[in-house]
Amino acid sequence: MVTPANKIISIQSHVAHGYVGNKVAGFVLQCQYWDVDLLNTVNFSNHTGYGSFKGQATTGEQVLSLYEGLQDINVQYDAMLTGYIQGADGVEAMGKVCLDLKERTPGILWLLDPVMGDEGELYVSADVIPAYRRILGYKKVDIITPNQYEAELLVGFSINNTDDLRKALKVFHEDFNVMHVVISTFSFTKNKDFFYCVSSTKTSYKKPNFFKIPYMDSYFTGVGDLFSALLVDKIYRLPGGEPIEPAVSNALTIMEKVLDVTRRLCVDKLGVAVQGKIGDAETMKECELRIVECRQFYTMKDRNFNCETKILTDSQA
Repeated sequence: MVTPANKIISIQSHVAHGYVGNKVAGFVLQCQYWDVDLLNTVNFSNHTGYGSFKGQATTGEQVLSLYEGLQDINVQYDAMLTGYIQGADGVEAMGKVCLDLKERTPGILWLLDPVMGDEGELYVSADVIPAYRRILGYKKVDIITPNQYEAELLVGFSINNTDDLRKALKVFHEDFNVMHVVISTFSFTKNKDFFYCVSSTKTSYKKPNFFKIPYMDSYFTGVGDLFSALLVDKIYRLPGGEPIEPAVSNALTIMEKVLDVTRRLCVDKLGVAVQGKIGDAETMKECELRIVECRQFYTMKDRNFNCETKILTDSQA
């Protein structure tokens, strides 16, 4: 017997060359047995890290028009994934789409990846910050996956220690009613050989879980987009009420394999592992994720990352 695939809409960027946004999410979700509708928020020749690109962003009006077309033919969804959007106009439109789907489809799962920047640097318009806060204020997002910098922008304060972290998680869980928070890259220790992925569920946010991740000495784009595309599937398939840590560990395990294959194929081609550098098109091309070559990994069940509830503070590291 062949069972129908689950249906998901993914609202994020598209590039003709390379793997970020919907170029990652579409294929990875299809490999995980999802029927995917892609609503592209930009249409670029390549991602902006190359230093040059051609194309244009989709306006908020265009996003809503595309969604209206989907509703005219009564498309139904089981889940929503939202990612990179350049400006507040597009973010507000995305919010209207997802809030409408929440009204139409009780139980639909929404993973919001608030892609805004990293390591203290914004790479979208600053007006998206209050736009995302307004969307969160409707208390309809089920899962959010910011990095540390993005989490700080949304809660309005720096996260410098575990007390700050718990305060931030409280904002997400109690003020914004988000059931699951996964901070994809998190570090406040002096040890630069690793960082953490932090997961938290509303019912137990005072004891967040930490996954220790070794730093990889290179720069890859699309990693967060890959993580979100993996995680929305893994959490969707968890039995109701189950903790999300197994899903996070599974997603991290698959990501580690994808990054390892990407590096190894680069070495096989060039004889050395290329250091990806922002603005350098040649190294950016070599560091594009090998999404197609890793297709066999996306449904694997391995969980190689163990979580812990305590980590060293900055003063102890």
